[in-house]
Formats: sequence, C-alpha cells, structure tokens
Amino acid sequence: MNQQQLLVLIVADELQDDIVDALILLEDISGFTLSTIEGYSREHSQFNLRELVEGHRKMSRFEIMHDAAQEREILDVLAAACGDRQARYWITPTRSGHLGINGGQAGE
Repeated sequence: MNQQQLLVLIVADELQDDIVDALILLEDISGFTLSTIEGYSREHSQFNLRELVEGHRKMSRFEIMHDAAQEREILDVLAAACGDRQARYWITPTRSGHLGINGGQAGE
C-alpha cells in the first residue's frame, strides 16, 4: 500500500483557474477540493486598497490527496502553473478509510 499524503496549497485567487486547469490534467489523482478562504497577514504589500480596508485577502485553498510517489510530479506541475507568483503549501501524511454503508470501519 502506498503512503497517502494530503497536499494543501494556498494561492492568490487570481491563480485559481490556472491551478484547476493544471490539476485536471494530472491523470494519477482522482480529484481535489477547492475552497475560497480569507487570508490574513502582517505583510500587506501585496494587498490592494479594498483588501487593506477589509484587512484580508480572498485566496484559494486546494486539497489534493495523493500517493507519496506522486509528490514531485504534482509540485512541479503546480510550480509551473504558479509561474512567478508565490504560493504556500504543506504536505501531511494521512490515514484514511470509509465510514457508513458498506464502508467498513475507520482506518481500513
């Protein structure tokens, strides 16, 4: 069994479509989750006037479950999609299973 990992990627909202396009082309991942979040920071140099007044910036959060062996390929594809724009990510090892009807028990 391959070790599953969860990659969480935070990007400026303007990059959302480029990241979606890049992830859809990856045949080895079955899907991903996308959420709109509000990013707060002490660094405001990248904020526009509206963001400065509101105190936060609209951002996109992607969650991608994948095999550890896919990590480098996924990071390379995401780096290309980001271009010269900065993005933040972290990867966490996971243990997953299914619950409910015919799902067995947690951790199976």
